[in-house]
Amino acid sequence: MSILKVENLTKTYGKGETLVTAVDNISFEVKEKEFIAILGASGSGKSTLLHMIGGVDTPTSGKVFINDNDIYSLNDEALSHLRRTEVSIIYQFYNLISTLNVKENITLPLDLDKQNVDKEYLEKIIKLLKLEDRLKHLPNELSGGEQQRVSIGRALITKPSIILADEPTGNLDSKNSLEVMELLKSANEQFNQTIIMVTHDETLAKYAKRIITITDGKITSDKLVQDENIK
Repeated sequence: MSILKVENLTKTYGKGETLVTAVDNISFEVKEKEFIAILGASGSGKSTLLHMIGGVDTPTSGKVFINDNDIYSLNDEALSHLRRTEVSIIYQFYNLISTLNVKENITLPLDLDKQNVDKEYLEKIIKLLKLEDRLKHLPNELSGGEQQRVSIGRALITKPSIILADEPTGNLDSKNSLEVMELLKSANEQFNQTIIMVTHDETLAKYAKRIITITDGKITSDKLVQDENIK
């Protein structure tokens, strides 16, 4: 079953001689439980593509379907609800609330929607992220790697249809980068979480099960990782 369908998605900026095509007529599908890396150099259009999939940026043309919902046909209220419930985004710079502790940052999306916290599921997330001893710490008391773990927990807590990860290791050293990738891989395998990650790093992309390569706004390759004998 396809959880995501992207159809002829295009994003342009400017007009006439200054026209720039950031995303150029891209189409692909994502099935439930997939872990996909969108690989491309800086300026290739990968982050723009990710933001349109998540409803954060509006396409010039084309469609995005999440669970068969054409997200850009929704009104503002419905789209906002979809972004809160169906999609979670992990950013490069964590975006934690400085006055909230680790546990409060993780459960924040549920609190904002006035939803009850599944305590058993929360405990599983905390154990996966190895944050048991950090729950009462504020973000400024954590390392960069720990802060990104908290942001992963915040993304997982709502049990979204899709987690979008925008260069999630871009602000980390190599050791913490690999730890974050292992956590994303575990979230995919243990919680059956569908994940789409953009990265410029081919080594990190190989943690995914499928790699879509983008060059100058176009898909130039779409391969399963095992087909490349990487693992």
